[in-house]
Amino acid sequence: MLRTIGVTGNIGGGKSSVASVFASHGGELIDADELGKRVVKESQNFRNWLRGRFGEQIFQDGELDRAALGRIVFANPAAKKDLDRTIWPLIRRQLEIELEKIHARGKVAIVDAAMIFEWNDEKRYDIIIVVLADRETAIKRAAQRLHRKESEIADRYRMQIPCREKAARADIIISNDSSLQDLQEKAEKIWKDRIEPGL
Repeated sequence: MLRTIGVTGNIGGGKSSVASVFASHGGELIDADELGKRVVKESQNFRNWLRGRFGEQIFQDGELDRAALGRIVFANPAAKKDLDRTIWPLIRRQLEIELEKIHARGKVAIVDAAMIFEWNDEKRYDIIIVVLADRETAIKRAAQRLHRKESEIADRYRMQIPCREKAARADIIISNDSSLQDLQEKAEKIWKDRIEPGL
């Protein structure tokens, strides 16, 4: 029985659109990025660590300036490694709490998370779906969606595991090289053919 579906891929690939399709069929969505925001909001210890590691300039009026933090860590592999090593255990705990709630309700969890492979967390999932787009398209999409410069998005893209490696480690690959409608139709087919029979 399928209980936990991971949807991943590099920035701008379209994973969140696929996860949303799955959620529309009754899966309960967990957004790993939102879990990260929750950690920042709820953990004073983590905010103190951020200040000590990256400086007060990443906070504005007491709130984390995620764009400012991103400009630092996505241009500096050592800084990114420090951040990941510190925040991942906190996100993992939040993820485990949410999964326990969803499974207790007898629902399938859809986890939208860019970092499944980077965190070596793939054993948690019954199926991992990787959504891929070519580099140039992905960077343009993400820059438009996040209102960031393409150079900033390119820095983030370089920090992620290469798409070909993610594809090799995935159970299912979805190519997002056309329209949103085309991507949604592919996701619908995956749900019907590969996920729904296992529920």
